[in-house]
Amino acid sequence: MNAEESKRLLRELQGSSNCSHPIRLRGELVNTATGEVSQRSLRVACKDRREVLCPACSFLYRADAWILVSTGLVGGKGIPLDVGTHPRLFVTLTAPSFGVVHSIRDNGDCVPRSRSSKRSCVHGGRTSCLRRHDEDDVDLGTPLCEKCFDYRSAVLWNAHASRLWNNTIQVIRRLLAEAGGIGQPHLGSVAQLNYLKVAEVQRRGLVHLHCVLRLDGPELVDAEPPSWATTELLARVVRASIERAWAPDLNGSPVRWGRIYDIQDLATREETALKVTAYVAKYASKTTDGSKELARRFRSRRQIRTLIDNPHFRRLALTAWDLGGEEKYEIFRLREHAHTFGFTGQLITKSRAFSTTFAALRSARSDYMAGEREGDPVEGTFHFEGRGYDDPRASQLAELFFTMQRELRQEARARDRARTDHEVEEAEETN
Repeated sequence: MNAEESKRLLRELQGSSNCSHPIRLRGELVNTATGEVSQRSLRVACKDRREVLCPACSFLYRADAWILVSTGLVGGKGIPLDVGTHPRLFVTLTAPSFGVVHSIRDNGDCVPRSRSSKRSCVHGGRTSCLRRHDEDDVDLGTPLCEKCFDYRSAVLWNAHASRLWNNTIQVIRRLLAEAGGIGQPHLGSVAQLNYLKVAEVQRRGLVHLHCVLRLDGPELVDAEPPSWATTELLARVVRASIERAWAPDLNGSPVRWGRIYDIQDLATREETALKVTAYVAKYASKTTDGSKELARRFRSRRQIRTLIDNPHFRRLALTAWDLGGEEKYEIFRLREHAHTFGFTGQLITKSRAFSTTFAALRSARSDYMAGEREGDPVEGTFHFEGRGYDDPRASQLAELFFTMQRELRQEARARDRARTDHEVEEAEETN
């Protein structure tokens, strides 16, 4: 590669923000200095949220998700700072059990043997596990007996999870209205319940939801909620709603949350809110199991059998694929979501007033970068030309450059923290 080719490659990488698989567009650009119109090819970042597919774009998505959560907790980006004083909860909702799986309990045990239980199930499989698993143990989340695990019900529960969440929010609002002595249609004139949730597919293949709930005043988020709308009341209402809410399946039977759930008051400790923000942002860029195999939709049953090594995940994906072929379940589009084991909802959803939006953050970033463009694009002239770089080495270089930039930023932050700590120590010694 000569010097000119190297410069051209570096320009492509910089223009694509070190994206691993940029999108190639072709259209007309107007030179803002001369008014000249020219046909140009552009490479723009793919904006994929999944880290295994594009580290650079995933990093930006995770940063935006962090801003979405943090502004909803403490204000900023158009959200009043007063929201930091409103009742705020972090809620984790889990799925029911569809079979005993390997796990790590609080005391480190997996599934201890019960005095009253048999040592083997009806299929001859184990009913207990006395091992102590490591965090990266491949057995975690897998059934003790695959034949006992109800794969069909597990996939269908994932498919109903979004509707169950919507129904839960409605129950919370109804119970809040009852607590305030008003009808639910009039709740908005007194208080507003805003939220953000992120879905996480656990090792056992069931979806868990992590939710941030905030109780605001009427209409404007900077308005104080009424005096009766306390954090204690909100926690009590949420607890009752989790246990009461349900969604009907296609047979009319109730679909409910699991018995285990968690509710935390985010006003008790500032570090808790920061941990929640980082936690939500982490799962915003993760695929089902962190691998490329479950990052995209499957095109055939054979592809599932070929690509997925984990027997438990393979069985879940195959079950979703097979159910998707039944006319009764066409409404769920399960084959399109076999890679998420039947979960058809959005990864992150929020109420409109909770915080800023991904679109607003991207627009601000685009406006900031506009000064670095060689010309203004003519709207309506650009069309899709392809994906990727001309040079086959460019994708690897893009990921290498992004990794180097991230490490440099981390080192700079570490130096800043060390300098700040040193200045604090000197100030304390002086006093």
